[in-house]
Amino acid sequence: MKDDAVAPVIAIMLILATIVTFYSLWNAHVIPSLKQSSEVDHLHNVESAFQHLSSDIERAVAFKQDNLVFSEPVQMGGGDTAFDSLRSAGSLYVRNESQPVYTLTLYDRSGNAMATMDGTLVAVSYEPVGNYWQDQGYSWQYGYINVTKYRTLETPLGYYTMTNVRNGFEGDGSLGAFARSFGTAEYTMNQSAMPGNCSAITLIATNLTALQDRNFASGNGYGTVKAKSTVKTISWPDVYHIRVESDQTPFGNATLENWNTSLSVLADTCTGNNITYLPEPPGSNVREYSIEQGKNPLQVVLKTVSIEVGVS
Repeated sequence: MKDDAVAPVIAIMLILATIVTFYSLWNAHVIPSLKQSSEVDHLHNVESAFQHLSSDIERAVAFKQDNLVFSEPVQMGGGDTAFDSLRSAGSLYVRNESQPVYTLTLYDRSGNAMATMDGTLVAVSYEPVGNYWQDQGYSWQYGYINVTKYRTLETPLGYYTMTNVRNGFEGDGSLGAFARSFGTAEYTMNQSAMPGNCSAITLIATNLTALQDRNFASGNGYGTVKAKSTVKTISWPDVYHIRVESDQTPFGNATLENWNTSLSVLADTCTGNNITYLPEPPGSNVREYSIEQGKNPLQVVLKTVSIEVGVS
């Protein structure tokens, strides 16, 4: 009789032990594995959002349209599963780069600065909080994306090394094309004058700036990177000197060379206006042109394309 009474107790204890063991293994191995897998999917979504963001900014710079608006959702947190709804979180930041990549200045006949335009850029970054896989983030700057680890390590996405990134600003590289789109010059022929006379030249200068009241967002849902372009045009009738200076970075140098190329075309086309290139020493980060405002006055139009970027 005593043996018959003990057997069910032992059986129940064995069942309970099996359940506890299974539950422990489930929480120690299965749940973390599922959460890591969910977190990997989350980071893939963040990467895709930054790639779309990069394309959006490139289009905004290329189109140079007024009141052009775009927004890109970014999944801030992940790691949730059907068995555990806890999610990680993340933070979005946007900031101005420390210095402009180029500076455009217009001078009057006496050498006084009439207008100055800084070609500024922004950096947009995502940083994880409480990630269930690894602290992997993303940042966009100068037209390319970095994968970040533990807020200290950075690796360019889509390029083997930073050397490849720098080379991308040269020749026909996509980064170079993006940089060159930040500054260019166009001309308008004077139809009532002799051939070679222009009535106006338009300097198209683009910049990116961070919205200071919308430069940070955090949470575990979805954040958004938003941008809006504003185009303003100002005419300057008595410009005698145009000066463009780069910050000597690969981006700034590519922008400077496009300024120089387009201004050279003006000098070769508007021959009646005597637009003259002022030579600089080899390796100089400055390009200067003079305008003879005499018999055929030339109006200089400064068209600024300002793209404000913020997060929410």
